[in-house]
Amino acid sequence: MIYFDYAATAPMSEQALEAYIKAAQTVYGNSQSLHEEGGRAAEWLSASRKKIAFLLGGTEEGLYFTGSGSEANVLALTSLLNGADPNKKEIVMGGMEHASIRTYLHDLTNKGYVIKEAEPGTGGMIGWSEVEPLVSERTALITVQHANSETGIMHNIKEIAVHAQKNEILFHSDCVQTFGKVPILAEEWGISSVTVSAHKIHGPKGMGASYISPKVAWKPAINGTAHENGFRPGTVDVPGTVSFAVAAMETVKEMDREQMKMREYRKRLVSFIEEKNIGMTIEAMDEKFQLPAIIGCLLSHTEGQYAMLACSQNGVALSTGSACHSGMTKPSQALLALGISEEQAHCFIRISPGRGTEDSHFERLESILEKYCKRAAERMEYY
Repeated sequence: MIYFDYAATAPMSEQALEAYIKAAQTVYGNSQSLHEEGGRAAEWLSASRKKIAFLLGGTEEGLYFTGSGSEANVLALTSLLNGADPNKKEIVMGGMEHASIRTYLHDLTNKGYVIKEAEPGTGGMIGWSEVEPLVSERTALITVQHANSETGIMHNIKEIAVHAQKNEILFHSDCVQTFGKVPILAEEWGISSVTVSAHKIHGPKGMGASYISPKVAWKPAINGTAHENGFRPGTVDVPGTVSFAVAAMETVKEMDREQMKMREYRKRLVSFIEEKNIGMTIEAMDEKFQLPAIIGCLLSHTEGQYAMLACSQNGVALSTGSACHSGMTKPSQALLALGISEEQAHCFIRISPGRGTEDSHFERLESILEKYCKRAAERMEYY
């Protein structure tokens, strides 16, 4: 199977897998235990924490391991709000947020919170100009993702963070799609909290992390929790953290080279889609705000799910959007926020190459898409 769904998940790298196996065999103790095995596990856990925090532009005191990027989002937001002024009950949310954040914030309306959505502006990007009109004296927190998982459009979180700090408002950013692809400087930019996930960067599944600036006050989601300095209950998966750290270092080391390769792949595929009248790609107006390895396309003559199935039957894996929306009949909120109609949104496919992608893979993909979309266009003309 040729794989074009790296935005959903990536296979573990050999280095990450080897690190996991070694750690699982060597540091199997509970990092909270007081005996020698526990102490050794705590040392490896601390080393992993330092490495990932450094790659996020932060310090180890602010890094907390979780069971996923989605859990990291929920725990970070809960902890920040628990530590915020209880009289502030307004939250500004980006209109293209991940399902984990949208679902969680929707639930907060039952607890008296007012949720306001900042819709994308010119070119699909959200910056301070889109957020500012929604801010008031009652705003406790702003949350805007770094990049959308379906379109690859990046939002100006650095700008938002600066203004949020000036207004003494907490700012959270889901950086799951951007970690290892573009630099993230959490402390320098003044972001209150950042969340990331291991399996997007060739690390293990079931492993994420929240970074909360040590300058920010927070309170645990569950009182009395002992692990991760009270941030999350449950024995920490030390081998998972080690593997996560190794995958992160490996990915960041190759970041510039990989992104250059992804830009070339994107140019190739966009040209093909336009020349063959396959559909229309979704692009940020400014290239610097576009993740090159996420290529969203609105097909001209067929629904995305049918094209996806046709590709799968011919040995090519791509998707119709975020895996967290899989199985839902309603189009992604991210696409609707861009002004795309529900009918158009059903024609969406996402092609996301990655580290293991080769030129020959594109040749196969292009051949399948061209043949399938040509037949779909002919069927439309016939009817």
